[in-house]
Amino acid sequence: MLYKNTNKEEALEDLYNQHIDSVYRVCFSYLKNKADTEDAVQDTFLRAIQHIDEFTSQSHARAWLIVTSSNICKNMLKSWIRKQRSELSDWEEIDIIEHPSNKEESQVLSVLLNLPDKYKTPLYLFYYEEYSCQEIAQAMQKKESTVRSLLRRGRLIMKKRLGGDFDE
Repeated sequence: MLYKNTNKEEALEDLYNQHIDSVYRVCFSYLKNKADTEDAVQDTFLRAIQHIDEFTSQSHARAWLIVTSSNICKNMLKSWIRKQRSELSDWEEIDIIEHPSNKEESQVLSVLLNLPDKYKTPLYLFYYEEYSCQEIAQAMQKKESTVRSLLRRGRLIMKKRLGGDFDE
């Protein structure tokens, strides 16, 4: 166990410091606003407290956090209150997510964030978090071949939406 001989407070602090950026970016990719993203991140780490003794490695902890944060965000998006609110983007307030340096990168990111979740998540994890197909498959609890198919289909959709200018 990763945190077997560590007290829970120190273990959670280490887990938080190691993975906050990734969890925040995943949550923001779903929720697209700062307030809801912060709520989802907080919920993710609150749940992590209950499971912190189960993590066997940093990669296991990271995969657990990604899956859990994704599920929390999906649940938030399904809620009635969330559907009634207008979706506002707080890009200017985001410090953790690096802003694209040019218009083309900004357009690619915008198209990516507006894809259906089944394509957005693997593409985001592959290109922005630099996960391998195997790691994405573990995090999403899917077969590696399924992840490769989702990546391929997602790239095709992006290519169409970007007018054929998108290259891998």
